[in-house]
Amino acid sequence: MGVGAPFSATKTGAVVFVYGTLCAVFVALFVYRSQSFVDNQIDLNGFGLISQNLAAGEGFTLGQGPTLRRAPLYPLLGAAALKGFGTPSTTLDRANGYRPLIIANCVIFGLTCLTVWAATRRIFGSSAALLAALLCPIVPQSLRYVGMTEVETLMGLLLALLAYTGINLVERPRFATGAWFGLASAAATLTKPVTLFYPFLFVAWWALRTLSAGVGAPDSRRARAAPLVASAAALACFALALAPWVARNLAVTQGQFVGISSNAPGEFLRGYINAQPKYFLLRQDFGGTASSAIKWDVEANLYEEHLLEQHGTRFFRYNFDRSGRMVVVPDPGDLAGWRIETEKDRIELAEVKRRLLQEPLAFVRKFLIQMATFWYLVETRAKSILVGAVALFCLLGASLGVLRAHRQRLTIWPVVLVIVYVNAFYAAILAFARYSMPLYPTLLILVAGGLEPIVAAVLGRTRS
Repeated sequence: MGVGAPFSATKTGAVVFVYGTLCAVFVALFVYRSQSFVDNQIDLNGFGLISQNLAAGEGFTLGQGPTLRRAPLYPLLGAAALKGFGTPSTTLDRANGYRPLIIANCVIFGLTCLTVWAATRRIFGSSAALLAALLCPIVPQSLRYVGMTEVETLMGLLLALLAYTGINLVERPRFATGAWFGLASAAATLTKPVTLFYPFLFVAWWALRTLSAGVGAPDSRRARAAPLVASAAALACFALALAPWVARNLAVTQGQFVGISSNAPGEFLRGYINAQPKYFLLRQDFGGTASSAIKWDVEANLYEEHLLEQHGTRFFRYNFDRSGRMVVVPDPGDLAGWRIETEKDRIELAEVKRRLLQEPLAFVRKFLIQMATFWYLVETRAKSILVGAVALFCLLGASLGVLRAHRQRLTIWPVVLVIVYVNAFYAAILAFARYSMPLYPTLLILVAGGLEPIVAAVLGRTRS
């Protein structure tokens, strides 16, 4: 029995991985390009183009010199996929040229299903784990971006890994579990800097919970030191993994930019446009995709354009021309991309500080509204209602999972903290439903825990 159980778990995990990967392949290669419900562009924000440029030896660029606009991990993985399995080219064939990246997305999604299964199994047991793995490809938000060269699919895996490694760290505090948690946090941050502050919050929350629970006197000095060693390992590995990219950005910008990627001030300011009643009350379609780049997106662009003109510079954005080539609009001539990006950040950061200091209640209002828009706001009213209905179902199911865990005294706070942190971070900056979609695999850990007793009762009655 001792040998059979792990072997059975290994086989189940392998089946879960294959199931998730095949579901993603079906959606990405056979459904995505043929449907019209959502915009079926492939390289909407230039991540694929950067991957292509890297694979072709042209550097981390969108075509206007080194860029700070994107975090590096997904383009680096994409470049590896293109280099190993594709034909690097500066000519965009978005239907076929990015096929290796799309296949990589499918494998990543298979790993996401495996991680969700493993995390749910650790908390709620095998039956709930199977339900979580089954639901992961069924919930539309989980697979929304698998057919695109966007970071959401990778971010879905990394957020689930944050929850899983967080559980391991809390239940078995040691150097190794701390290091894995720190590396997962760094990988997520190098994919999208939203998780930059998460490991610090996690460590602080863990310390507060430990103190408030009165677990301050373990039976040995080694046991007392274990959480400190694990926390130090987590933060050290996190910082060391980020250091090379931070150093690259410092070098590229001649010391003018410290961070993972630019444009955070601009996104923060665009959040005020997003938080208008006409959008969050669905009185007007939100828009904002390539084929419907109207409504909010145009209004936000005009706002930024006006702000930058007041400071003697031009608004720019990256966009595709008719041939599918990424260009800067308006064309900055010989000005390097990073110079435009840092100047834009400098001007907009000053406006962010002004708003926070002089209009704090407006920020609070924006934050509270965007805590909700994070879950439902997409291009049209009808789609927003549909996306919001799925979100509501999942949030209610997750609430049942939290109640079950509370009754059974199960450790779920590393999962809950990921969800709350990401929701709150985006609410403070800019939040609509696209940004919630990488959270769904992690959310389904709690959903499965909440629904599994109900499913078991229904199946039990059916059999009887």
